[in-house]
Amino acid sequence: MSNKKLLHSQEFAIRWGDMDAYGHLNNTSYFLYVQEARFELLRAYNLDYSASADNAPILLDTSFNFKKQVTYPETILIETYLVNVDRKKVYMEQIMKSANDLDVIYGTCTSLIMWYDFKNKVTVLPPEAIHHL
Repeated sequence: MSNKKLLHSQEFAIRWGDMDAYGHLNNTSYFLYVQEARFELLRAYNLDYSASADNAPILLDTSFNFKKQVTYPETILIETYLVNVDRKKVYMEQIMKSANDLDVIYGTCTSLIMWYDFKNKVTVLPPEAIHHL
């Protein structure tokens, strides 16, 4: 698989408490919002990520390319794309936009995710469902 595919979109109202001293969204909060969007994607597709699961996704690598400051009040839209599945590795991209003006892009996040067998402490193939999203 090598074509980027939109899997999920999620809106979030920015919280005033996530602002920094300069009046814009604290850079660590960008990561929290994209993390929340990734977990909403797992829920939407009924992919188990609970502590009781035999294996679950883990984040191996992530980066965020900041393009524009987010200021309060704002509602953001995070689009989550599946970019590629390469054996055990799942590559995702997320685009953070203004929900009120979709031409405003606040940034993009790339992530490398793998599934992990917590009992045996090894990476495993992702669920077959990942290949069919």
